[in-house]
Amino acid sequence: MEEAVSESFAKSSINTIKEFSLLKAFAFTVFCIGLGSYALYGVSIYLGNNMDKTAFPLDVNNEFIPVFSNIWYIHIQALFISIVVITALVYKEKNNVKAFFFYNLFFTLFLLLFLIFVFKVSQLFVNEFWLRMLYTVLFICSIVYVFLRSYHNAKKMVYGTKKKRSAIVEWFSRNRKSVMSILFGVWGIYYLAKVIFPETGDFQTRLYGSLAEFAPLIMCLVFLTFLYLNSVIVRSYYLYRYSEEFRKKFRIAKKDWYGEKYKG
Repeated sequence: MEEAVSESFAKSSINTIKEFSLLKAFAFTVFCIGLGSYALYGVSIYLGNNMDKTAFPLDVNNEFIPVFSNIWYIHIQALFISIVVITALVYKEKNNVKAFFFYNLFFTLFLLLFLIFVFKVSQLFVNEFWLRMLYTVLFICSIVYVFLRSYHNAKKMVYGTKKKRSAIVEWFSRNRKSVMSILFGVWGIYYLAKVIFPETGDFQTRLYGSLAEFAPLIMCLVFLTFLYLNSVIVRSYYLYRYSEEFRKKFRIAKKDWYGEKYKG
């Protein structure tokens, strides 16, 4: 495990909690709970009740319409995000390493439920029954593969047989904020173009109509990101469990490692 936890990962973990301000907590909550969970739930309910009134025809007999239609599924997602925010704010500067572990654990649980729900919504756009069943089998296989692969990767990390993270993963770990900023910038430019050039709206409708049936397949591929997320949970757990040993290894002062209010 010592080789699997790099200095850049440790410093990035600490800085994630240090930079988690009240404003960021508010924006994080609104985006994940408001836009990510409840808004998508509203879209799914609307689609389920208006399958025959959309811009392109949808299957009114789609068996995924009632799946996860109970609002409590969304409440559980909101609960996980609430725990993420509360934990980060409570332990910030008191024990940054501990906060980062719980931050990743509950955020990953939220993403698990969220992506499963997104897969359900994406299935509403698939008209053929056989294709929906094929996507369902592929999605289940993705879940099984991710958790089996994550288990084996965790064993390799724990017993010291896993190699250090690749240079690409290390680079992404250090620069993920810049990468996300670029992606949001591209997203913003795209929607700005829609405002300036209204004809792009018609193109978007046609494009969505032709690509809609591939959406569940995309979700199967997106689910593979849990290979990375589960790896982060394992690393953050051992970083927390052996926090003092790693602190000494990387020669970081206690106030920078744990926080100004640490009393351990």
